[in-house]
Amino acid sequence: MLIVLIVLVLLVIAADRIGVLVAERIVGQKVQSSQDLNRRPAVHIEGFPFLTQVIANHYEAVRLDSSQLTVGDRTKRVTLDALDARLTGVRATNHFSGVTADRVVATAQIGYPELSQLLGVPISYQPGGRVQASRSVTVLGQTITGTVSARVTVPGGDTLGFSDVRVGVANTGIQLPQATVNELTSVFAQQLSLTGLPFRLRVDRLDATPQGVSLTATATDVSLG
Repeated sequence: MLIVLIVLVLLVIAADRIGVLVAERIVGQKVQSSQDLNRRPAVHIEGFPFLTQVIANHYEAVRLDSSQLTVGDRTKRVTLDALDARLTGVRATNHFSGVTADRVVATAQIGYPELSQLLGVPISYQPGGRVQASRSVTVLGQTITGTVSARVTVPGGDTLGFSDVRVGVANTGIQLPQATVNELTSVFAQQLSLTGLPFRLRVDRLDATPQGVSLTATATDVSLG
C-alpha cells in the first residue's frame, strides 16, 4: 500500500512538472508572437504546485528572460544585453492561448560597448554613478585629453538622456575655450529612444553601473492574445 501511495505521489509530481513545462513553452511562444520579439524568451512559472494554480486560474508570478532584445526608433536601434520581466496577477484563458497580468516589472541592461557604438565615442563607467567619455582636443596648438561625464536620465517618455554634464582635462591649469567645451559636451547632447519595449513597458529609471546602464520599467493591465 505504501509503495502504491509513493507511486501515485510521484505520478502527480511528474504530471505537475510536465504541465508547467508545457505551459512555459506556450507562454514563451505567445510572448514572442504578440510582442514581435526576434526570439522566444525563457519562461519560468513560479510557485508549486502548478496544477492547483491552473485550477484557480491565478498564477503566483511568471518570469521572462530575454537577451539581445532590440528597441528604439528607425533612425537608431538599441540592443539590450538582457531583459528580465516578472508578471504578477497572471491569469490564462483557453489553455494559455490568452494571458493577462495585473502588473509587469522589468529590468534590462545596455552594455557600454553598445552605448559607445551608438554615441560614436568610447563610453565607460565613472565611479559615483556616472558615465564618461574621453576625447583628444587641440587647444592653442597643444593636444590634450578632455574628459566629459554625465548622469543618465529619463528626460521624458521612453528615452535615455544625460544631465549634469561635467568637463575636465588631464593637463591641469589649462582653460578650455567655450568651443572646445561644446565639442566635448556634444556627445551627451544626444538622446536615445527606448520605445518598443515589450508589454508596453514604460521606463521609470536609468542608472549607470560598472556593468552598463541599468533600466527599470513597469506596465499595468497587460494582455497577450
